[in-house]
Amino acid sequence: MTAATTTTTRDPGPWLWAVTGVAWLVTLVLMVVPAAMGTMPSMAAADLAGGAAPVVTVIVFAVGWVVMVAAMMLPTTVPMARLVVVVTSDVPDRRRVLATFAGAYVAVWSAAGLVGLGVAALVARVTAGVPGHLVLAGALALAGAFQFSPLKKRCLTLCRDPRAVLFTRYRRGAGGAWSLALRHALDCLGCCWALMAVMFAVGSGGLVWMLGLTAVMVAEKNAPWGRRLVAPLGVALLVAAVLLVGLAVAAPAPMPHHM
Repeated sequence: MTAATTTTTRDPGPWLWAVTGVAWLVTLVLMVVPAAMGTMPSMAAADLAGGAAPVVTVIVFAVGWVVMVAAMMLPTTVPMARLVVVVTSDVPDRRRVLATFAGAYVAVWSAAGLVGLGVAALVARVTAGVPGHLVLAGALALAGAFQFSPLKKRCLTLCRDPRAVLFTRYRRGAGGAWSLALRHALDCLGCCWALMAVMFAVGSGGLVWMLGLTAVMVAEKNAPWGRRLVAPLGVALLVAAVLLVGLAVAAPAPMPHHM
């Protein structure tokens, strides 16, 4: 193997993890700066539901969402990234091809975030007055039930071993990279959308949830034992939802005020 070939097929894993680290640092900054708190999905949805300026809210959310996706999803794309780097090692204008692949992936998740923001704002408006932990219980129940769905199983299989998608979708050039990235991003979205939806229901403590959900998604997709995590996680999410509802039912009613 020549030095040039070695360079062009260098493992992208460390680079993706480095970008992930930067994204986490930026996320921390956004979370500790009061003016930027609207980047959290739950807060952006509440702002929209409350009548905040939609253009400003969406722009601030979009920036924060892209950073959040980089922090949470980039580590899960390592298997596909390694394959793409290998198959494009001798492609002309390789940087443009790889940039197109990355751009398509970001485009899918950006669109998903904007759709999620709209749905979350609608839910926030409809559930106005409902305790936040009950809304979170609903999101946890949805995510838990989805863990047992055929779509979750299919998308997780393709994310864990993306060779089938690569062999059927990859074509040389930017167009082929775009098509491949769209399919991979949709598989990734299909696998993780319910877990990411939990972020739209989380209020305070968003960073803790981000860390936990990221660890789960990375383990599911990359760890040798990741597939065995799916069912226990689904049960845990459903149990957490039931416990939150139980706490709401058991909570004592507020004492009436006497004149």
